[in-house]
Amino acid sequence: MAPSHPDHGSHTLTNDQSAAIDAFLAEREDELLALVSDLIAIDSQIPPHADERQIVNFLVSVLEEANLAEDVSVIGPTPERPSLIARVKGTGGGQSLMLNGHTDTKPVGEAAHLWRTDPHTATVVDGNLFGLGATDMKAAVACMILAARAVRETGVQLRGDIVFGFVADEEAGAQLGSKFVAPLIDNVDAVLIGEPSGWEHDWQGIHLVSRGVCGFRIKVTGTQMHSSLSDRMPSVNASLKLADLMVRIGSELDLPFTPHPLGGVGPTINTGVMIAGGTFFGVVPGQAEFACDLRTVPGQTREQVAQGIETWLDACRVADPDLQVDYAFEPGLDWIPWSELEAGHPLVAVVTDAASDVLGEAPPLGVFPGGTDAPWFSQQGIPTLPSFGPGTLTCAHGPNEFVSVQSIHEAARIYARIIANFCS
Repeated sequence: MAPSHPDHGSHTLTNDQSAAIDAFLAEREDELLALVSDLIAIDSQIPPHADERQIVNFLVSVLEEANLAEDVSVIGPTPERPSLIARVKGTGGGQSLMLNGHTDTKPVGEAAHLWRTDPHTATVVDGNLFGLGATDMKAAVACMILAARAVRETGVQLRGDIVFGFVADEEAGAQLGSKFVAPLIDNVDAVLIGEPSGWEHDWQGIHLVSRGVCGFRIKVTGTQMHSSLSDRMPSVNASLKLADLMVRIGSELDLPFTPHPLGGVGPTINTGVMIAGGTFFGVVPGQAEFACDLRTVPGQTREQVAQGIETWLDACRVADPDLQVDYAFEPGLDWIPWSELEAGHPLVAVVTDAASDVLGEAPPLGVFPGGTDAPWFSQQGIPTLPSFGPGTLTCAHGPNEFVSVQSIHEAARIYARIIANFCS
């Protein structure tokens, strides 16, 4: 549980201190890009590897070299799935801030042939840095480290602690990452997650909400038999029944929700994110299934989703007596909760001021389209801002992932101001 401290003003840096931080970072722009590149070069795809040891070991060495490793813990449910928690202590009596980022990436996967550059070699083209994990979210991790260095090495006195939380397994649902780590965290007043905060352009919003994730599968049973007899003997083709359900679920599944006041955002269902069925040529399909990726909003519950699916499937069975269908929630992805930070929390004011100072105008408060590690911390009573980081979500999880070089340098300047103002 986060300790209670008095709120501090969001304007604590002097103009001279801000200028000194910016000068420090301007002199190290190449160093920052090199650190992003080094992180991209480390393969931390899950799947296929499910092993974050190499990247965590590298980050420990980076923090040690930068004198930012006063109190370091490498923790995880197995040696292959470590997360890194490092604390840089302030003078005492101030608010402590965790800078959070995940070290894993989605796999290159079936789009490998569509990459125009080597996914594990950072390549700058027309002002954008390409590479797997560039925007999601190795650039943010590098920016957090350089920002903390800038604050420390320019002599800004912090009362609160800087805490780095570089975690495993976010891309697979965080069961072995933040969900494991969050209950072990103490003496942290707030968490800032550096997930890319745009989808149409950089810095699209300061996202106070992350939607939840609910994964489930619809499973149909048919009649597996010799396909040459399908016109002579009664049979049910599981794949055809499945196709009908896939077309209908998006418009027929009733999941009540209250539109969120930050933009009226509601849930999104992605049908058929995976499909399986059938045996081979010559066989009427006896089994078929499709998976759904549901993005939930504040107020929705797993029980409501389950009731909605059951009600819809009951209606489908009544309308089609030949339909044998069931559903199952996906283990580990059955319910990643949504998360929400109150707009009046001091961290929101600090982030808004820092963004305004660097960007000229603060982005609006909004709802992050995806899920983040935020709920695992907020459920432990630690206020968490789910997304404010460089890059756009649009190019993540696909070929030619990139982050703009400009947003990398902006992020380092913004994070430095956030650290200095919140922890002072």
